[in-house]
Amino acid sequence: MIAIASLMRGDGVLALATDTRRNPRGIAGTESREEHAMTVIYPLLYMLSGLVVGRYLPSARKGLSAILTRGLIPFVIAYNLLTYQAGTALLAIFCFVFCAVLFLSAQLFWRDKLRSLTFSYLNIGWLGLPLAIAIFGDAASRIIIAAYIGGSVFGNIACVLAMQDKASGRDMVRNTLFSPPVLAVFAGLLLHVLPLGLAESNLLAMAYELAKQLMTITGMCTLGIWLYCSKMTAASLRAAAPISLMRAGLGGGIVGLFVWLCHVLEIELVVANAAVLFILPLLPPAANTVVLETYYRGTGQSARAIASGTLVSLGLLSLFALVMLLLPH
Repeated sequence: MIAIASLMRGDGVLALATDTRRNPRGIAGTESREEHAMTVIYPLLYMLSGLVVGRYLPSARKGLSAILTRGLIPFVIAYNLLTYQAGTALLAIFCFVFCAVLFLSAQLFWRDKLRSLTFSYLNIGWLGLPLAIAIFGDAASRIIIAAYIGGSVFGNIACVLAMQDKASGRDMVRNTLFSPPVLAVFAGLLLHVLPLGLAESNLLAMAYELAKQLMTITGMCTLGIWLYCSKMTAASLRAAAPISLMRAGLGGGIVGLFVWLCHVLEIELVVANAAVLFILPLLPPAANTVVLETYYRGTGQSARAIASGTLVSLGLLSLFALVMLLLPH
């Protein structure tokens, strides 16, 4: 409880913002424009490599996704909570609420739980994190990782609700508590309160830097394989475009309101990294949705919508990256 309470203290939020103050612009401002451009291009090259792998070894996506979701992402989450835990709860809670509002809004519009899930459960870990680091630099990783925690908790609850018509509270609690991201949260909090001095470990810091690089490579490569194996049509792309634009508009409004409230409340962590949060409504549906649909329902109806939505979102994210690249630093 002490660790959880410390996450919510206002002074804790400012403590985490210290990492941002090392770079006053809150993004990769110390890089030259050419270096910044290359960091944006690298994730796209990894995704193109995934397309090649998907052509010759499509089964690799299972192993890569397991390494990503059960190893790399949980380690990065745990390390962030071990070292810079303050303020994480605020962003995680916001992302949970953000996804929930998207889900409820979609339900009012379509009254289709599976469709609402693909509208609200977003690809924060595989796509959002690599692109955020590429566009804004390393400081953005803590913002997106905090958002990923909230989005993962939402996803585990929403998937049970959407996929199982007779979902019980016990199922939701079990699936949520034993999901790798939530276990990583518990592990990170526990290691933080234990007097082990792990936060000062140079070995762990090196492992963290390596894990982030591997996350970018693995996540984008897996996404490329998955896109190659998914069947898209012109009709599915036309259907995905207005949905992605609707998510961008509604989600952008929610993020804008949150940033304004944080500005009023003088929460420096959010205000200094406001641009990073606007990546969230541009993200596509989580590819994990189709895996869960296959497990719970034995169908894969969401696959085409997710693939088409991912392609449209990549276009929107490319425009966003181009704008951020052209802005004066």
